[in-house]
Amino acid sequence: MFRRERRDKILGMLELEGRVDTDDLATRFGVSVDSIRKDLQALAKEGKCTRVYGGATRLEGPLRREVRGRELIPSLTGRLELEGLIGSAGLGGAPSAASLGGQGRPGTGELIGSAPKPSPPRDALGGTSVTGDDDEGDGGRRAVARRAYLEINDGDSVFLDVSRTNSMLADLIATGEKRLIVTTNMIEVLRKLTGVRNVTALGTGGYLNVQLNGFVGSATVSLLEPLLFSKAFIGASGIDLTSWAVTSNDIDSGSVKERVIHNASYKFLLADEGKFGHVGSFRFASLTDFSAIITDTNDPDTLLQLQRIGVPTLRSL
Repeated sequence: MFRRERRDKILGMLELEGRVDTDDLATRFGVSVDSIRKDLQALAKEGKCTRVYGGATRLEGPLRREVRGRELIPSLTGRLELEGLIGSAGLGGAPSAASLGGQGRPGTGELIGSAPKPSPPRDALGGTSVTGDDDEGDGGRRAVARRAYLEINDGDSVFLDVSRTNSMLADLIATGEKRLIVTTNMIEVLRKLTGVRNVTALGTGGYLNVQLNGFVGSATVSLLEPLLFSKAFIGASGIDLTSWAVTSNDIDSGSVKERVIHNASYKFLLADEGKFGHVGSFRFASLTDFSAIITDTNDPDTLLQLQRIGVPTLRSL
């Protein structure tokens, strides 16, 4: 598939769904996540979508386009035609699950034209059980989020920074019963916790980075200076066990993480297995700055190095 054709289909999915996920698109089109990120960045520069953390969203107002000379409409026929599953003549009968090749609505696990897929079982924390159906990498993040939730006590004042794992932790907080004050610079976390009766959700404010879907930069750091937290949960782009460096891909985001670490009594580093060995462009902390590291890794060499560094390691569920 040519790049332009792929981007046209991404725009069509945005019109139908309102939002697309980077990992889901990479799987759907059989390309790398990096290729999808470049597609979304190009579409955003063209003013055709809005980049957010982990994907993109439809522009405000209806996005009307022409696909293969026909107006795209948010219907089953439009979706199947967009994905090349039927021709312009129409459905020609209800599609079967086999004819769809397992394709369905992104994020729902539901096949079009088939019985809905049963919801995954709920775990003791109120979250979904981790299965092989998770997007690549999400299984580890969910496991880390579930372990992190156990470190939160009723009445805590916690900070969740811009991190996909923290977005998953917010889901657990939203369905739990713990009375909390949650401060965050991530829009997705605010969206999930606003209106939850036992949670007071506070946004930091500051410069809104649309690509990160959060507030970052010097203004956010200044607003954070007087705020104290009993616990902070910090994500990272990478961890270098040789230099003990904890890194971010964005200096503005990293400076916020650095400020929060200074303001929290207990600080937890959220690190799924994929973070080890990857190094970002900005070092915002050392491993020894954290009270503990929460990880899903089972690699004996990694665990041994963490032990030698002296960082308490909390293994995920």
